[in-house]
Amino acid sequence: MSATEASRAARTDLIDTSRISTTVVSMTTTGRSSAHEPSGPPQLDYEALYRGESPGEGLASMTTPPWDNQAPNDNVIAWQTRGWVHGDVLDVGCGLGDNSIYLAENGHPVTGLDISPTALVTAEQRASDAGVDVTFAVADSTKLVCYTDAFATVIDNGMFHCLDDDGRRNYAAAVHRATRSGATLLLSCFSDANPAGEEPRPAVSEATLRDILGGAGWDIVSLEPATLHGELGGAPVEMAFWYMRAQRR
Repeated sequence: MSATEASRAARTDLIDTSRISTTVVSMTTTGRSSAHEPSGPPQLDYEALYRGESPGEGLASMTTPPWDNQAPNDNVIAWQTRGWVHGDVLDVGCGLGDNSIYLAENGHPVTGLDISPTALVTAEQRASDAGVDVTFAVADSTKLVCYTDAFATVIDNGMFHCLDDDGRRNYAAAVHRATRSGATLLLSCFSDANPAGEEPRPAVSEATLRDILGGAGWDIVSLEPATLHGELGGAPVEMAFWYMRAQRR
């Protein structure tokens, strides 16, 4: 099934730390346990967040999501520049669609999937304003129902680390099913190298990436650590991160 047919059926080195740092803000205001604990990161209601409502207990509502830069992330630009993006592209957890729009502007057929219908309304409007065609649809990234052998490249910019262990395993299997043999997965996520005791944030170890992705039929081609610089509450912070490229078996 092609990416277009599926959507109808369902209905670098450089990383933009603005989105990463705002993820830390979201995690720190919950008052819940640290993301370093086995229970995994606190689960946020992203549909409520995009509607301007509280996304979870103890979290304030916001008019505009703090990661809304209205521009593609630097790591996505780097992936495109390096020639790692090819064929039909899936932008999983596309949010407001800026990365999808950028890749479409560079000639790629792009499908952007997100759990939030409200986010996709904005994404569709931005794509229209940019004069590009992007197929947006609501989907659960841990299932990707109706998508089989549809994509040659998957972009995941900071979504994998938001899932718990079961969610990550289901996601890896679903993305494998949704792609073709030899497909590329480009993923950026927090690592587990952030010292314990700092503001809680999602944590993903190298062993976790190799276990979950390797077990789902992905061969990691490159996995590089990076120290990223951002801002939290007006103060500079450093964050440990992974950027990864994998190939589907």
